[in-house]
Amino acid sequence: MHIDLSYLERLFKGDRSRMEQWVRIYLEDAPAQFRSLVECVQREDAQGLAATAHDLRPLAHYLGAKHLLELLERVGKEARGSGPAACASAVDELMG
Repeated sequence: MHIDLSYLERLFKGDRSRMEQWVRIYLEDAPAQFRSLVECVQREDAQGLAATAHDLRPLAHYLGAKHLLELLERVGKEARGSGPAACASAVDELMG
């Protein structure tokens, strides 16, 4: 995953301590949310899948992870429109 911390740097006005704290929180919380995406696909839980993808989007945005953000937007849209099965390849790519 390619990240660009310039947004986070602007948000926290260059405060490296706050940036590190935020990245640490992401690293602690995000893995469980990504696992939840897989579980939602397996349970065919479109609502849970869309909600989890939505919850992860700000994290991707703050990290400047554009491709991750695009995939999360796609997962949310496909979950609501076509159902969880349509999201399987995008979720696999997210977990890749």
